[in-house]
Amino acid sequence: MYIDQLKGELPRPIVDLVTSRTILHGAPALAELAVTIGALDPADRRTRATLSPIVDTLTRISPSRIVVPNYNIWLEAAVITGILARTQAIPRQDRRKFLNDALLFLQAADAGAVMISRNSRDLDLLLQIKPEVGVLLYDKS
Repeated sequence: MYIDQLKGELPRPIVDLVTSRTILHGAPALAELAVTIGALDPADRRTRATLSPIVDTLTRISPSRIVVPNYNIWLEAAVITGILARTQAIPRQDRRKFLNDALLFLQAADAGAVMISRNSRDLDLLLQIKPEVGVLLYDKS
């Protein structure tokens, strides 16, 4: 969702919904954004324009709105990721991203929040294991 928002591609109904609610930010999602800061080449002339909105987004988030996975969430997310990696043939290079999705999914459940995402493929798998978790899926069209 952050990437779509930064690109100006977040659908208007999702923007309206989010701006009218209390927003919790999952630490794994913020880490996915932050890794970009270190990964971009400082010598590339496009880096500054790309970094500025990411840094701005990360610095505007109140620490009181950031949720961090606890030990039990980490363990459950890791086990679920392993099971789905085995049963659904998730490629090794995609497992870390899937683990982050599982962490965010379980954090939403733990916080009693609704997770908003357009990653229907991964979340469909997670919802088959825990259908009671609140998830709002959207597409860019």
